[in-house]
Amino acid sequence: MEMVFCDQDEKNRAHILKWLRLSIRMYGSFEKSLDELRSFFREVNIKNGFAEGKDLVVSVMSAMEEEQICALKDIGPK
Repeated sequence: MEMVFCDQDEKNRAHILKWLRLSIRMYGSFEKSLDELRSFFREVNIKNGFAEGKDLVVSVMSAMEEEQICALKDIGPK
């Protein structure tokens, strides 16, 4: 399960269950958090597409030892 929690006040983390706090990711900017969220949903679409037997073209950009999916195209069923 994925959950998005947007809050600028770190003190509010104390009210979240301890086991859940361990999974919280904090980002330095709102833009970075949106990039990570987009990346997550692209990965889900890729996994679902391959599971459905679709042929997909995945474009990946690599820089500074990090990779990010930048485009996904469905080229039809197998």
